[in-house]
Amino acid sequence: MTIDIVRRAFVASLGTVAAAWPLTVRAQPAQRVRHVGVLTPYNEQDTAARDDADTFIQQFKRIGWNIGQNLDLQYRAAGTKEEQLRSAASELAGLKPEVILVMGSAALKAMQASTDTIPIVFVGVTDPVYQGFVANRTHPGGNVTGFSVFEFSLGATWVQLLGDVSPGLRRVAVVYHRETTPGGWLPLIQSAASRSNLEVSEAPVLDDVEIDNIIAVLKTTSGGGLIVLPSAFTLVHRQRIIDFAAHYRLPSIYWDNRFVDDGGLMSYSYNLYEQVRQGVAYVDRILKGEKAGDLPVQDTTKFNFVINLKTAKALGLTVPGSLLGRADAVVE
Repeated sequence: MTIDIVRRAFVASLGTVAAAWPLTVRAQPAQRVRHVGVLTPYNEQDTAARDDADTFIQQFKRIGWNIGQNLDLQYRAAGTKEEQLRSAASELAGLKPEVILVMGSAALKAMQASTDTIPIVFVGVTDPVYQGFVANRTHPGGNVTGFSVFEFSLGATWVQLLGDVSPGLRRVAVVYHRETTPGGWLPLIQSAASRSNLEVSEAPVLDDVEIDNIIAVLKTTSGGGLIVLPSAFTLVHRQRIIDFAAHYRLPSIYWDNRFVDDGGLMSYSYNLYEQVRQGVAYVDRILKGEKAGDLPVQDTTKFNFVINLKTAKALGLTVPGSLLGRADAVVE
């Protein structure tokens, strides 16, 4: 079975949250089939879910795991709501896979509530010790390990980049999901902003209406900008946030390059493919006999800076050459 065929099977199965995306094909008798679960907090229609599906398949195949031959992969794109994630996590745990790979803090929280015995490998999680997912990075113990994507200190980089591209910046709204975003971001962002004489306002959001009301937090668009913090909610609702920023002509920086691909100004973010590659490598090691609790939690080491020149032009911004020289990719 080729990657393209499997990919179409994933995409074709993105019909309902409850759909299992079973991808189970009769295994060849000579090979032992191993069973792996995957849980992500994105809507099944969203391109983020499709990106994840494609990337997971490619990385498993790269190291010799082929769906329908020696791997049964049960995938759930459950959406951002807690009850959906808990339901999907419970269903996955009930299938008793040998390892479960999860994307993001919300999915990890739901999965931990469903099993304390099945090994769990996480990717895309901010500071797992701070959030209480593991007690220790070096020796996490228990059934959970994985890869952390962001240090809270990264917020200072976002403040600096936003100021570099928009010299007239005077105030920043920090947009985050009020139920799932860790509290460690704001103190460091506020500290960095104060050094640049920037006023910081919190803009917690829970639905589309609250996204539209961010402007009330800024009080004025003059000298205003946005920093959008990591969460499945902000990624799933990225087009609403991007359109809001464009409407009010607000320079913005995001935590995922897919915001920029869809029209956002710029992002400084972890490399999705590197995270998934690392997570799949841990799954492979567990399938071959290692214990999750013995594998250290690791930080991501690859970040990408992406800027959209078309959006900058629409906002009336001139991107300094020094900033363009730092970019890993430029959208024109």
